[in-house]
Amino acid sequence: MQKLDDVDVFLATQEGKIEKGRDPKFCRHSTHQKCSHCLPIDPYDEEYLHQKDIKHMSFHANVRKLTEGHGKGTHLKMPLENLVCYIKPGCSDHKPYPKGVCTKCRPRMVTLMRQRFRHVDNVSFENEQLVNRFLDFWRRAGHQRIGYLLGRYEPFLEVPLGIKAVVAAIYEPPQTSTSDSVRFEGDAIEQKVDELCAALDLKRVGWIFTDLWSADPAKGTVHCTRHEDSFLLTAQECITAGHLQNRHPNFTKYCSEGYYGSKFVTIVASGDKTEQIHFNGYQVSNQCAALVHAEVLLPTNYPELATLRNEPLRETQYITDVQFTEKDEYGNQVSRDGRPMPVEYLLVDVPAGMPKEPRFTFHAVTGGKHTEFPIENRMSLGEMQTIATLATYAKRFSNNQFLEFASDFHVLLYLLTNDTVQFTIEALKPLCEAVKARDRGAAMDWARTNESWQTLEHLFESQVAVPASSSSASMVGGGDVWSCGHCTFENPEPRADCNMCGNRHRRVRTATEMALCGKSGFARPYSLDPRDDVWTPDATRPVGRPRRRWADELRGVAGGDWLRAATLPSWDNMESRFVYDK
Repeated sequence: MQKLDDVDVFLATQEGKIEKGRDPKFCRHSTHQKCSHCLPIDPYDEEYLHQKDIKHMSFHANVRKLTEGHGKGTHLKMPLENLVCYIKPGCSDHKPYPKGVCTKCRPRMVTLMRQRFRHVDNVSFENEQLVNRFLDFWRRAGHQRIGYLLGRYEPFLEVPLGIKAVVAAIYEPPQTSTSDSVRFEGDAIEQKVDELCAALDLKRVGWIFTDLWSADPAKGTVHCTRHEDSFLLTAQECITAGHLQNRHPNFTKYCSEGYYGSKFVTIVASGDKTEQIHFNGYQVSNQCAALVHAEVLLPTNYPELATLRNEPLRETQYITDVQFTEKDEYGNQVSRDGRPMPVEYLLVDVPAGMPKEPRFTFHAVTGGKHTEFPIENRMSLGEMQTIATLATYAKRFSNNQFLEFASDFHVLLYLLTNDTVQFTIEALKPLCEAVKARDRGAAMDWARTNESWQTLEHLFESQVAVPASSSSASMVGGGDVWSCGHCTFENPEPRADCNMCGNRHRRVRTATEMALCGKSGFARPYSLDPRDDVWTPDATRPVGRPRRRWADELRGVAGGDWLRAATLPSWDNMESRFVYDK
C-alpha cells in the first residue's frame, strides 16, 4: 500500500471526542465524574455540527461513524468501498462484454446524493503575495490562468478531526489561454516538478483557475458571474476536477483497495457580489469522480447541467443508469433520469482563504514585482526564465543571503530543468533540506561545494557584465521598466522598441528619424521603396512613419534572405540565438 499522508496517520491516533465541559446548571456531581450533560460527544454528532454551522463532517469523522456503534466487541476495519461505474473485468461466468454480462460484473444504478462528508475541510493560502503573483497574469494580459497548488495537509482544528490544505506555492504549467478560456497543454517537466515537491515535503494539493471579467479597471472591480442563482462550477469544470481527483487518490487503510476518494481541491478565482476577487473552493463527490473515470459524464450547452453518453465510446463500454431525486410542485420526492442532471448534486464546497498571520515557506521578496524571479511559462508577458534573469535576480542578494535566494520554488525548479547547467534532483536535495530547515550555513556550504553552481556563477559574471551607460539604456532613459504607449505592455528590460508590438519608445528617436525631422520636430513625409528595401524621402506619401515589421528582427539574425535560411540546418542555432537575445 502507498504511504499514507502524515495528517492521516496523526488523526487516526486521535480519540476525536468533543469535550463539552461541566454544565453549571445541570451537573450535580464532583469534578471527576461525568453525566449525560457533560459527556464528550462524537465528532460526527449532527446537532453539534449544525450548531457550529459545519456543513459537512470530516473524512475521519465519517470513518468513525462507520466503524463505531456496532455493538460491544465489534469494530469494522475497512468500512469504505469505492464506487465502480464500469464493467468489472475477469468474470468467468460468461463471455466478455458485450457478448455476456451478469449482475456480479455489471455496475449497479447510481442514485445521486449530496455527499455528507468531505476529504478536505479548508484551503489556506500562506500569504497574500502568493495569490497576487498568480493573479498578476490576468491583470497584465487580460487572459485567464491555471495553476497547480503545491503544499501540504495539516490538521484543521475548527472541524472535528478536520484536514486543511496549506498552499505554499503555485506552479503554472504550459497552457493556452484567451480572455474567456484556458486549456492545459502537455507538460514535459511534470515528473521533475513532482520530484522537487517531494524533496521539499510538498505535493500537489489542488488546482486553481481564474474566471475574471473586469467591471471597472479604475476601481479594480470584477463582474460577479458565479453565484447560487447561476452556477458555481460548470459541468466541464466538474469533469476536469473529477479527472484530476482520480489522478491524485487519497490513500487510506480503511478501504480494501488502499485508496478512497481524493484530497485534491479545486479553487476558482472569480468576482463576488461586492465585485471583488474572491476564492471559492470545491471538490466533486466520489460519485462524480467514478462517473468521470467510467467516461460516461458529459457537459451540456447549459453550464449548470451535465448529462450521460447516449452512445458508448467503444464496444466494450457500458453506460450505467443514473438518477436523482428532487421535490415536485407538490413537495413530494420524485426520481428523475440523469439526462440531464444538476451539477449541484456533484459538488462539495470547501472554504478557502488566508490566515490572519501570514506564513512563508519560501522567501518573501520585497521591492515590487519587478524584483522577483519570473514564473515559468509566461513568455506571452515577455517574462523569460534565462541565465540572464537568474543572474540579475541573484545580484539582489549578498553572499550571506544565499538561503533567501534559493528559497523560491521557481528558482529551484529552473535549476532543475534548465538546459545550460545540469542539476540532478539528488544534487539539489541537500539545498532543499537547507530551505526546509532554514539552515543558512547548510545552504552556503552547498553553494561552495556544488560544482554545477560554481559553473553557473561564472556564467553570471558574463551575463551581468553590461556597461551601465549602454546605448539601449541611455535611449530609453529612466528605470529599467517602461510601458508601451501603443499596447500598454510593460517592457521588463531597457530597449528602444516594445517587445510585444515592436513600436518604438515614445521618447526614442534614431539618428535617421532626427534627420528627417524639420524645425517643428515632426517627421517629414517618407515612403518605402520595395525594390531595395530602403527608406527614402517621398513627397507624395502621406505624413507618418511605418511600423516596425516582424521580419526585420529575423533579417537581423539570418540576413536579408531569411526565408532560404529557414531551410538550412543552421536555422536551429540561429533560432536559439534569436530567442536568447530577446
